[in-house]
Amino acid sequence: MDKWIKSPWFTRVVSLFLALLLYMTVYLDEANTQRSADTFLPSGSEDSEIVENVPLQVLLDGEEYVVRGVPDTVNVTLEGPRSVITQAKRQQNFDIQIDLNDLGPGTHEVEVQHSGVPNQLSIFIDPRTIEVTLEERETMTLPVELDYVGRNGVDDSEVFASEPIITPSEVEVTGPKSIIERVAMVKAIVGFADLAQDGLAQNIPVKVYDTEGNELNVFVEPSNVNVEADVSISDKRYPITFEKTGQLSEDLVLQSINVNPVSATLFGTDERIDEITRLEPINVDLSEITETTTREVELPLPSGTTKIEPEKVEVEVVVEEAIEEVYEQVEIDIENLEDREITFIDPNEPEVDLTVIGTEDVLENLDINDIKVWINVEDFVEGEGYADIEVEGPEDIRVRTSEERVRIRIE
Repeated sequence: MDKWIKSPWFTRVVSLFLALLLYMTVYLDEANTQRSADTFLPSGSEDSEIVENVPLQVLLDGEEYVVRGVPDTVNVTLEGPRSVITQAKRQQNFDIQIDLNDLGPGTHEVEVQHSGVPNQLSIFIDPRTIEVTLEERETMTLPVELDYVGRNGVDDSEVFASEPIITPSEVEVTGPKSIIERVAMVKAIVGFADLAQDGLAQNIPVKVYDTEGNELNVFVEPSNVNVEADVSISDKRYPITFEKTGQLSEDLVLQSINVNPVSATLFGTDERIDEITRLEPINVDLSEITETTTREVELPLPSGTTKIEPEKVEVEVVVEEAIEEVYEQVEIDIENLEDREITFIDPNEPEVDLTVIGTEDVLENLDINDIKVWINVEDFVEGEGYADIEVEGPEDIRVRTSEERVRIRIE
């Protein structure tokens, strides 16, 4: 036996057998596992495994088009030797992609391609084809509007001394032309309480909406803005006053003017509020009044302030029909005569008739002594001249004199 084993022919036969065995092993393994990289349907190889959510790459040179309808990921089934599958799954050094470079605008059915998959593996991609749409890309520069959440009915002018500043104030909105044409507004939505607390809100996302308030899927650059507000706001309450202009018609008498509410609150910076001592009076034009009337009047907003609350008030002008009563030969008082003497020429007595106009109740309670009639001769020199008759009485009556002036002589 030892002699046979040591024979050169034995060694040669065994070597040939081992070489044939090694060749058959390699040949059969390659025959069962190696297929073209373009084979999509898995076959009965040694093992298979699904790799989910593999990123899908889009090959598109240039920026003239926007791609729609492309999923972010696909699922891939790998089939072949377990060790190769494990390594490919762990490293994922293969690419799944669609090539859109030779396509123009419109909708296309595109085959999903792959590269970098080991030759020992077969691959099946789900989905195999994808419907994509290429649209012309368009960019618009639009202003950013500020919108609040959590305002709870509070007006921003009551909290901010000036309009909040958005930085940057404009953004570029890019997307398919069909979507860009639908853009109606660009907004930065800020928590009202957060901005009111310290006057600063940073990295606020910018949202784009259509006319119906639907958010649009577009690219915004920059996608975030900062908002800064001046929160040095004060408020102060002021009484509301009025000034009368014009005259009522002769057949009417003013009873009262009532303002509701009687005060208003003004909002502004601390410095500006401290400078304002009163609100401008409301103008009440009596010449426009023909009967008791209630009108809504807008309160003037002082410069440098942000808001007045309320913005409008009701002004009620109460009038009644007038009656007249004549008081004859009411004495005219002389003021600033001093040591001089005065003689009335026309009329020849210091008397005048008064027509008092008012309501019946007022005239019934009127004392003629409540009406003062006089002339002032302080600036008169010796000789003759004319002096205007002055009349003063209660506010709720009007007085008409029979003479507007008298002729006198000073000596």
